[in-house]
Amino acid sequence: MTTPSSQPQRPDIAQDLIQRANAARGNWRGARATATPPQASAALDAALLADRANTQLLERIVSAHGWPGRSLVGDEAARAALTLALHAEHDPRAQDSFLRTVREAAQRHDVTPGQWARLYDRCLARDGKPQLYGTQHHFQPDGELKLHPVQTREQLDARRAQVGLLPYADQLQLLRERLSGKSSSLPAQDDEDDLVLAGTRS
Repeated sequence: MTTPSSQPQRPDIAQDLIQRANAARGNWRGARATATPPQASAALDAALLADRANTQLLERIVSAHGWPGRSLVGDEAARAALTLALHAEHDPRAQDSFLRTVREAAQRHDVTPGQWARLYDRCLARDGKPQLYGTQHHFQPDGELKLHPVQTREQLDARRAQVGLLPYADQLQLLRERLSGKSSSLPAQDDEDDLVLAGTRS
């Protein structure tokens, strides 16, 4: 079992991951907020271009060091690495590879089970399959937040508890508060990376 150190082994990698994850969130926030077709298309293209570059970087890091979890880069940067993996839907092969390495890291306690669950759900949603842990959402045309389909909804909160996630109703409330600007600090498992810009990732 890996015991996370108080200081990351690679603060240089940690800083880069954090900066890239923050920029990626900003890119997609801007793409969601841009309504005029020409500007919306440009914002989407820019977000996807950055995601592709981040995926390539993350692949190089994983190849050289394994998954950048707590022991290598610290908690914040480990969450940032997951953000980049969640944004890798344009490359299913890479995203599936990330999922395998995140699962191995979770078994070593170098990432949380909830982080693995979010990426697992993202891969299922990407492939048009019902998700298991209810972490992935998208906006409907009317602006309402919608949960991607879920397997056996009545057992959802029990599954979420197994991987350390909040009950779904609590997650949804926190997510709505962040999107409305009422809350700027949410638990990592509930952050806006779980929003998919539906119909735009390929």
